[in-house]
Amino acid sequence: MQGINNKYTILNLAIKDLGLSAFTNFIGINLRFFTENTLNAFIFFNIIQADDPANRYDIHTPSPPDIAGDAATIITLTIAYLFFTSYNVRNALNVTIRNNNKMDAQYIKAVKHLEACYRWVKNFFLVTVAGFGVYLFSKYVLSTGIDVVFVEGNAISNILGIVSCLLQICYPFIFVYVYCKYVFANTAIALLFYTFFFIRNLFATGLLGFVTYYDLHVVAPFLDWLTILILLYSIGCIMLHHRASKLFHKIEFKG
Repeated sequence: MQGINNKYTILNLAIKDLGLSAFTNFIGINLRFFTENTLNAFIFFNIIQADDPANRYDIHTPSPPDIAGDAATIITLTIAYLFFTSYNVRNALNVTIRNNNKMDAQYIKAVKHLEACYRWVKNFFLVTVAGFGVYLFSKYVLSTGIDVVFVEGNAISNILGIVSCLLQICYPFIFVYVYCKYVFANTAIALLFYTFFFIRNLFATGLLGFVTYYDLHVVAPFLDWLTILILLYSIGCIMLHHRASKLFHKIEFKG
């Protein structure tokens, strides 16, 4: 009996670490929203601004607050990865492989639950990292490249500008997808998130048809204030024990 209880303890420790990995990953997603959107509004409205007027923060180029926020996100995602690859997770997976010929129906069900949690967190983490990689490339590599080669009417700068705009419009959808996946958002809420970021980034990139006559990119910081509601929604989901947290429930042994 003690050996059976020990096997279930191993599984539960692994599931706990997987849940912590998903939760930390979710915090990283919210940090990305804060850095890219909420912080953008703070800088535009001079709530956060450099003391030296000659070195004012600009919403069009990476600033020290941006870099700090992105660094915090990288650290958070690294912690999520460490939970995902923890000793408890690796040990549980190895134990299930060694004991695959000694499983009763109850233990098989418990192992399947562990494997489902592992696959869920793996996919969740990989999609988040892919989205964050595209975000960093667009923000620090592509935008810098445009500044370096920019010449009015130059074909290369025009192509880079179009690619940059398309990436800025599309990569937030990756974060919206994983965000909604974690909170199990219903169709209406998910559609609202997708629509909000699509409209917001149309303004931010200046791809609206009449942008030639009106400087509409300044609308984006006003819309960025609404991302505070997303952060509050995240806190509410965590406090109310949303469905994703219930996915990583403790396995009860019935002997």
